[in-house]
Amino acid sequence: MSSIKIISPIKLDSKGVRAKDANGKYVLLHKRQGDMDGACAVYSLAMGMLCIGVVTNEDLQVYSNPDKRTRKGKFLSHLFDEQGLVRNGYSFIILAREIRESSFNLNAIRKNPKEDDDLVNTIADFIDEENPVIISTEFEGGAHALLAIGYETGDDDNEITKILCLDPGEEAPKYSCWNCIIDVCNKKGKSEYPYVCITRTQTYKVALGDILMIEKTE
Repeated sequence: MSSIKIISPIKLDSKGVRAKDANGKYVLLHKRQGDMDGACAVYSLAMGMLCIGVVTNEDLQVYSNPDKRTRKGKFLSHLFDEQGLVRNGYSFIILAREIRESSFNLNAIRKNPKEDDDLVNTIADFIDEENPVIISTEFEGGAHALLAIGYETGDDDNEITKILCLDPGEEAPKYSCWNCIIDVCNKKGKSEYPYVCITRTQTYKVALGDILMIEKTE
């Protein structure tokens, strides 16, 4: 029997997909990036920080003015004031280092297993620990970052068949906790892009790259 695992901070109700922010208030989780920027990693991180309750929804508003005297304010100002328009994407190596050096109560663990199966299982292991995972996908002509919040296993041997994600480039989901699926059960041999990414608007082949697990440290 197939089953689905979703990280526990997320809930789906008549208002949409929500999570408790740092004030303990349930807020809409999905954040959508603009059409002209490549800051998908920043948007995915913003959703991840909401998931684990280290920021408030107000912290992430467009016209918020972070207090740079605080560790949180300095970090958010760097992300949104300095990295709000990233044309060529955001390196997970740099992002992980900046998170760890921010002195904000947030830690980042970057992984890049060489084998695809190890990569998929590592994502699932982090999700089993109730942590959202920022994942990078590569496709012909570009790359994209998503927030993995769950996975599906098949009926036979609990093999992971799909990674369930929130895609900042798509509309907020209304009927499920995710708006993007990465099908990992029909791997196309030695293909450069062995998996299939499926959203409401498109279906395309992808490879998985770096992953970044974030967790609250205090």
